[in-house]
Amino acid sequence: MLFYPLALLSLALTAVQARTIGVDVSALTSTASYTCIKNLGYDYAIIRCYTEAYGNNPVIDSNCYQNYLNAKAAGISKIDIYMFPCTGRSTCKSAATQVNELVSYVGTNKMIVGRLWFDVEIDSAANNWPSTTTSRTTLAAFHSAWSATGWKWGIYASYYQWQTITGSASYVLDSSLPLWYPHYDEVLAFSDFTPFGGWTTPTLKQYAGDQTFCSAGFDKNYAP
Repeated sequence: MLFYPLALLSLALTAVQARTIGVDVSALTSTASYTCIKNLGYDYAIIRCYTEAYGNNPVIDSNCYQNYLNAKAAGISKIDIYMFPCTGRSTCKSAATQVNELVSYVGTNKMIVGRLWFDVEIDSAANNWPSTTTSRTTLAAFHSAWSATGWKWGIYASYYQWQTITGSASYVLDSSLPLWYPHYDEVLAFSDFTPFGGWTTPTLKQYAGDQTFCSAGFDKNYAP
């Protein structure tokens, strides 16, 4: 009988350890802020490293490498990056060019990252996904470009964004890719997830957005 409570405690600790939380960032964040979130239990970071710059030509995010260094200095060892691509405009570089620019940047700076997340999201100011036909073609081009790199990569999208951009929630690009989806219900679980794009089980959930704490701005994420 003495071992029964200990067994329950062990199971409880295992369940807590399995619920990992992290942050994603799109602005320069200091080492002190990363240290603060690590002390709060956030154990990974997803850093924006490529952006369509809200209507301008696509560029490497100038804060990417410094964010990476600051997170590493704070003891955060699990780091992913994400790409907000340029799409839908004649001034956009090709999918292959954008991908190669980011791959080269990461390699030149000797960054060690776990996964690249490809952001499929509407920027109304830039009209970045103007039609479902061109959107599907663009998604296919980026899929080919990222798959050719050999990198681990996945998709960031919501049911609504996917349906609006591709014209159908059931449109499948590649459901074998990991999915990171947003739903700001502040619940650390996937029980709210509605399948789309062929995905029946997500990998990551952005459960709170535009949060300010530890003297910086973050989105909060959960992975089981």
